[in-house]
Amino acid sequence: MSDLRLNNSIFLMYLATEEYKSEHDITSMQFLELDEKYDILSYIADCPEIFDSMTKQEMAREIDEYIGANQ
Repeated sequence: MSDLRLNNSIFLMYLATEEYKSEHDITSMQFLELDEKYDILSYIADCPEIFDSMTKQEMAREIDEYIGANQ
Protein backbone atom coordinates (compact mmCIF):
# COMPACT_ATOMS: atom_id res chain seq x y z
CA MET A 1 0.00 0.00 0.00
CA SER A 2 1.41 3.37 -0.97
CA ASP A 3 1.95 6.05 1.66
CA LEU A 4 -0.71 8.22 0.04
CA ARG A 5 -3.31 5.44 0.12
CA LEU A 6 -2.37 4.57 3.70
CA ASN A 7 -2.70 8.20 4.82
CA ASN A 8 -6.03 8.51 3.01
CA SER A 9 -7.31 5.32 4.63
CA ILE A 10 -6.30 6.50 8.09
CA PHE A 11 -8.00 9.85 7.54
CA LEU A 12 -11.19 8.17 6.31
CA MET A 13 -11.18 5.81 9.29
CA TYR A 14 -10.93 8.83 11.58
CA LEU A 15 -13.75 10.73 9.84
CA ALA A 16 -16.07 7.74 9.73
CA THR A 17 -15.35 6.79 13.34
CA GLU A 18 -15.97 10.28 14.69
CA GLU A 19 -19.19 10.68 12.72
CA TYR A 20 -20.47 7.26 13.76
CA LYS A 21 -19.72 7.99 17.42
CA SER A 22 -21.48 11.34 17.14
CA GLU A 23 -24.57 10.01 15.38
CA HIS A 24 -24.96 7.12 17.83
CA ASP A 25 -23.82 9.03 20.92
CA ILE A 26 -21.24 6.40 21.85
CA THR A 27 -17.77 6.63 23.35
CA SER A 28 -14.52 5.69 21.68
CA MET A 29 -14.42 2.55 23.82
CA GLN A 30 -17.90 1.53 22.66
CA PHE A 31 -16.85 2.06 19.04
CA LEU A 32 -13.74 -0.05 19.58
CA GLU A 33 -15.91 -2.84 20.99
CA LEU A 34 -18.02 -2.70 17.82
CA ASP A 35 -14.83 -2.71 15.76
CA GLU A 36 -13.58 -5.81 17.56
CA LYS A 37 -16.84 -7.58 16.80
CA TYR A 38 -17.36 -6.41 13.19
CA ASP A 39 -13.87 -5.32 12.02
CA ILE A 40 -15.20 -1.93 10.89
CA LEU A 41 -11.84 -0.20 10.50
CA SER A 42 -10.51 -2.98 8.28
CA TYR A 43 -13.61 -2.66 6.13
CA ILE A 44 -12.94 1.06 5.68
CA ALA A 45 -9.25 0.44 4.95
CA ASP A 46 -10.10 -2.27 2.39
CA CYS A 47 -12.32 0.02 0.31
CA PRO A 48 -11.24 3.64 0.85
CA GLU A 49 -12.38 4.60 -2.65
CA ILE A 50 -15.98 3.97 -1.56
CA PHE A 51 -15.70 6.03 1.61
CA ASP A 52 -13.71 8.75 -0.13
CA SER A 53 -16.77 9.78 -2.16
CA MET A 54 -19.19 9.86 0.80
CA THR A 55 -20.27 12.59 3.15
CA LYS A 56 -19.67 11.95 6.85
CA GLN A 57 -23.33 11.09 7.35
CA GLU A 58 -23.21 8.60 4.47
CA MET A 59 -20.13 7.03 6.07
CA ALA A 60 -22.06 6.46 9.30
CA ARG A 61 -24.97 4.92 7.37
CA GLU A 62 -22.56 2.69 5.46
CA ILE A 63 -21.13 1.43 8.74
CA ASP A 64 -24.65 0.73 10.00
CA GLU A 65 -25.42 -1.23 6.83
CA TYR A 66 -22.13 -3.12 7.13
CA ILE A 67 -22.87 -4.06 10.75
CA GLY A 68 -26.42 -5.08 9.84
CA ALA A 69 -25.16 -7.31 7.06
CA ASN A 70 -22.67 -9.00 9.40
CA GLN A 71 -24.89 -9.70 12.40
